[in-house]
Amino acid sequence: MTRTQLLELSAGVILLGGAVAAAAYWSRATPVGRAPVAFPVSRPAEPTAASDFELLDVAGRPVRLHDLRNRVVLVNFWATWCAPCREEMPALETLARELGPRGLTVVGVNFKESRGQVEAFIKEHGLSFPMLLDEDGRASASYQVFALPATFLVDRRGMLAGTVLGAPDWAGPGARAYLGQLLAEPEA
Repeated sequence: MTRTQLLELSAGVILLGGAVAAAAYWSRATPVGRAPVAFPVSRPAEPTAASDFELLDVAGRPVRLHDLRNRVVLVNFWATWCAPCREEMPALETLARELGPRGLTVVGVNFKESRGQVEAFIKEHGLSFPMLLDEDGRASASYQVFALPATFLVDRRGMLAGTVLGAPDWAGPGARAYLGQLLAEPEA
């Protein structure tokens, strides 16, 4: 390697390091008047209606997403064999109990497991929010769920407000702040 090439390479590394440092600095800066929301939610680029579904709950009653209009709905796709799904269930239960009176409905959509498996899981973990059975996987396919857990947040108008992949800290301040913003929106 010639001296000129070594200098060019060094300059490139220094510039790249500076760019990374600047990006890290500016990503931490908060615009005036806005509070940071450290929550891994992907928002749709354009307004999109949430895909409606009708599934049976574990008691055999039909539940339609459309019937939950005027509420913020957290739709969580999960399975009993999914370790991160199991870990996030207590926090989702806490959200359902604490924010339900403010207009939040948490709905679990189980991916292709038997009613008996889901009932046993509900009982074992003391869950009270609605658990729906996606026995044929159609609802999961309509939401393009390819990995679990996957959570979709639907605003009061029935529009998709965000997608969360994996198991974030649902009990943390970022999730609470994001859900608080959705709950503060007026009813449709």
